[in-house]
Amino acid sequence: MQLELENKTVLVTGASRGIGRDIAAAFAGAGALVYSGCRSKESFDELAAANLNPVMLDVTSQPDFAGVIQSIVQKHGRLDVLVNNAGVASNTPASSLKPEEVDRLIDTNFKGVFYGMQAYYKAQRKSGGIIVNVASILGLVGTPLASVYCGTKGAVVQMTRALAVEWANSGFRVNAVAPGFIDTDMTEVMKKRDSILTAVLNNIPVKRMGTPRDIAGPVLFLASSLADYMTGHILVVDGGLTAQ
Repeated sequence: MQLELENKTVLVTGASRGIGRDIAAAFAGAGALVYSGCRSKESFDELAAANLNPVMLDVTSQPDFAGVIQSIVQKHGRLDVLVNNAGVASNTPASSLKPEEVDRLIDTNFKGVFYGMQAYYKAQRKSGGIIVNVASILGLVGTPLASVYCGTKGAVVQMTRALAVEWANSGFRVNAVAPGFIDTDMTEVMKKRDSILTAVLNNIPVKRMGTPRDIAGPVLFLASSLADYMTGHILVVDGGLTAQ
């Protein structure tokens, strides 16, 4: 059995670094034609140098998202896979969260995912498609200093399930991966504090943080024909943390 991703068109948001970058590179390595969403000129140039077809995309802008998806569909006839990966984090106590930080988290992590799925559905209503959302185990369990982040990722989990049901008859599969603690710049604050890092590692059965590559594989699986009978599923990738 094969992934069968050769010549598929794929859009990955937040592809300039971390998990998104590895997802985009993995799709390209599987023979797909990848479009990598980014927001800065520096990221655009880096992705271009890596032959990952960068596109400027602000996921918090519904018109921007719809325009990017429509342009890909017009060029290739369809967009086979949408990966909603773009996200932001916060380490602020709930009592100190300012309105602008709450808005930033909700606009990117929740609205940005919804805008992408909505635009994708409208562009391919007649032909269906595949959506993979990047949620988090913090959408399934709680942790200190991440109240709104947990809320947004929990919303992504439920929205994935709801739209998998709503759009099943239109030929769409909608799934999500829920990464655990992954070694990226989003976990940099935690890694700088030995006591916190030690506590986290002690709570992970495999005794290590994940890598972006650990997430890329499951995303490709959900996007492939191997997962044709899966929709509305949240695939947890956390080294066994939430199995305890």
